[in-house]
Amino acid sequence: MTEQPPSPRPGEVPPSDLPPGAADALFERRVVLLQGFLGYGEATQVAAQLMALDALGDAGIRLQLHSDSGTLQGALIVMDTISSLGVPVETVCLGSAQGPALGVLAVSRRRLAARHARLRFRPRDLAADGTSAELTAAVEWHLRQEARWVELVAGATSQPAERVEVDLAQARYLELEEAIEYRLLDGILPSPP
Repeated sequence: MTEQPPSPRPGEVPPSDLPPGAADALFERRVVLLQGFLGYGEATQVAAQLMALDALGDAGIRLQLHSDSGTLQGALIVMDTISSLGVPVETVCLGSAQGPALGVLAVSRRRLAARHARLRFRPRDLAADGTSAELTAAVEWHLRQEARWVELVAGATSQPAERVEVDLAQARYLELEEAIEYRLLDGILPSPP
């Protein structure tokens, strides 16, 4: 099963559903939103915001995360950007972090989730067409991207890469307490009064 981005053209960044001025207000507070499908376009937009905030000051950045699907390429763009910043990134999962987006949560300096958040390892399907040589190249590229994702998640959580590979292959769900033990989360956001 292949998940497609909600926009009509792959890589297109969907228009924001935020009210006018909200995106600017969040940016001023050093908050970046990563919501929905995490493809190349969305990832480059998030990476650009993170790098801009890094250049504008030394205070930490808060990344609000809710993504059920995406590409390994998109996730790796954001993961590598977070790892290269000179300021700490706190990622808060407010809905779900599944598939490639789980890696974004993993590599952040501080990782929190709302009580209802859903965390899941989920391997990415590969959709490709072309000649046999093109298909072989696409499979090899996909396997290299997946290996890099596993390496980054394993390093961020101090888990053996083999354990991350098994959890990915099994599409494992993690309860929040399990995610803390796994060192994928640092804590759970308190419930509002």
